[in-house]
Parts: sequence; C-alpha cells; structure tokens
Amino acid sequence: MKIKGLVPVLVAVTLTGCQTSANVSSAAADGDGITCNRIYQAFSAYQQDRDSAVAWAQLGQLISPTAGNYANMGVETAARYYDQIKATTDIALAVRGCQPVR
Repeated sequence: MKIKGLVPVLVAVTLTGCQTSANVSSAAADGDGITCNRIYQAFSAYQQDRDSAVAWAQLGQLISPTAGNYANMGVETAARYYDQIKATTDIALAVRGCQPVR
C-alpha cells in the first residue's frame, strides 16, 4: 500500500473524536462535574463522531481499498467498545436514578 493512500485516512482518524473530546473537556471545566445530562450529551457527541468515522472510512475505501479496510477495522473495534461502555454507563445512570443512554 502506498503511503499517499494512507495519509487521508490517518488525517480522518485524527479529526474524528473532536465532538466527544470537546464535550468531555467542557464538562470537566464548568464545575458541575459529570451530570446525567452531560453523559447524554457525551454519547450524542460520540454518535456524531461515529457517523464521521464511518464516512471517512467509506472515503478511504474509495481512495485505497487497503486503507479503507484498515479504517473499517477501526470503526468496528470502536463499535464494540461503544457497546461495552454504553452497557456500563446505563448501569451507572440507573444507580443515579437516570434514564439509560438512547
């Protein structure tokens, strides 16, 4: 695989996650801590990042099938982690008396 084909995918991976990172940073800085609403906002931001990552993986597939396959592996791995994190978060939210993540 040529390095040129991999560069756009690496840039895409670097850029995805911006919404989630900004949301968590904001929650840490505002003094309210992590509330149920902040958790919901973080999961919403993460969903936007997931959508972006899928789009970038599709674009990577068009540029280079090999690069696209690597990007897809990253998206699939992130999806598995998301499912685990969501299940754990739902338990923590229930303990706090909050509704589960949608």
